[in-house]
Amino acid sequence: MAETGGATVLERVRALATELAPGELLPSERTLAAELGVARMTVRGAIDVLEREGLVRTRRGVGTERLPPPVRLPVRLRSFASAVREHGLRPETRVLSYARGTERPAEVSAQLQLDDGAETVHLRRLRLGDDRPLALEDAWLPTMLVPQLDREAAEGSLYELLESLELLPTEGVEVVTAALPNAEEIAMLGIAATYPVLRLTRTALSHGVPVEYSRVTFPADRYELTFPLVERLSLPQS
Repeated sequence: MAETGGATVLERVRALATELAPGELLPSERTLAAELGVARMTVRGAIDVLEREGLVRTRRGVGTERLPPPVRLPVRLRSFASAVREHGLRPETRVLSYARGTERPAEVSAQLQLDDGAETVHLRRLRLGDDRPLALEDAWLPTMLVPQLDREAAEGSLYELLESLELLPTEGVEVVTAALPNAEEIAMLGIAATYPVLRLTRTALSHGVPVEYSRVTFPADRYELTFPLVERLSLPQS
């Protein structure tokens, strides 16, 4: 990366981006190239690096904006809304679809331990923080456990509802994988086709009873996942 006044172009552009508030724009590539005395292609290369780091995002017709710091999301049984609030963001849920019925993927029936004739509530929701899309979620819950879960209630926290019913999850399994987004995820999450996403599947149980199976897609650049680890040691007998 070209040097400019003892610092690389990348370092200079990173310093400028770091000083911006989330949502503010960097000067144009042409302006930066003139100010730093380098080719526009060199500036473009520096911005590309910062995009991969998740510091900025270039939007066609808008410019290169400073991104908020990633949401640190502990991978454990908890409310998504509470995790967002801890970062000083305003949580919002948009219900994209709501359905009750017996049609569902076989995997859902298996994870929730339901017969084919048992009814589930299926929610498809977009989760946001300060109006910024943070997750696209599909969740299935047994209707007999949450008969009061209507479309209006789905706009709030499912875990707060489960807690009110004394069904707050006490254990579960989560699996996280990485992939490139599909067309719907690109549109709903406002990300580029080349940006990776994290896909999380969760089976949550309350005292041994399955209460939720969900699939959630997160933009990888907006999250920092943390995994609390507990090791059970078998000590040798003395």
